[in-house]
Amino acid sequence: MKKLIIISLGFLTFMSLPLCASDRYTLSFDMGYGHNLTYGSFANFDLGAYMPFNTHFEMQADVRLSTANTYAIGVQMRPKFALPVGEMYIEDRLFTKFFCRDNSLDFVHAISVGYKMQYVNVQLGMTNRVMLPPNSESGGDTFVCEPFDLLYRVEVNVRPTTSVWNLSLALSNVDDYEIERMWQPMFYLGGWYDINDHWRVSLRGKLKLAGMFHLNAHYYASEVRVGTQYRF
Repeated sequence: MKKLIIISLGFLTFMSLPLCASDRYTLSFDMGYGHNLTYGSFANFDLGAYMPFNTHFEMQADVRLSTANTYAIGVQMRPKFALPVGEMYIEDRLFTKFFCRDNSLDFVHAISVGYKMQYVNVQLGMTNRVMLPPNSESGGDTFVCEPFDLLYRVEVNVRPTTSVWNLSLALSNVDDYEIERMWQPMFYLGGWYDINDHWRVSLRGKLKLAGMFHLNAHYYASEVRVGTQYRF
């Protein structure tokens, strides 16, 4: 498990290096408080790098450290295609979450197609998950592969994305540090404010329910994140 974490972090560091000139590389740092019925209360510390290599291709790399003794890394690659109104993109996402307290992990690959405008962002795709079951012995690890699942995201902004400040509401089963099954959506409410041309501050809340597509839906998890971004 430790070797796998080191290799994964090394890969993420390599992928985060600038490969060519870009207009606005962005570094972000978030701190969050979370609670769920499995781990109780915990704190999250997130580091991200957004890299728009050119007008047709961008990339994002993210790392999360949590006091719940879980760790996540992810890489997103997005070719983009400008349209008369908005833009279409294809997102290829690799995501790994380590549950060190249970000696298990999730590895998820997701590919999706999205359409983004100033006020709306819609995304639909497929995911495939490979899991190392909890408390697996190092000498006899058995990975479990789940069948393909649905990925979806609908986000609405109250102002254009080029505004100095904005608020957004989203429904999705995916974010930068988590990819859930299709029957367990997450609800998001957040916003940002641009202090100047380089600095942005943000605040975001997330709510996850258990049994959402059943009659016994109830609270499972919530999170609040506050962060800052620096655009070069």
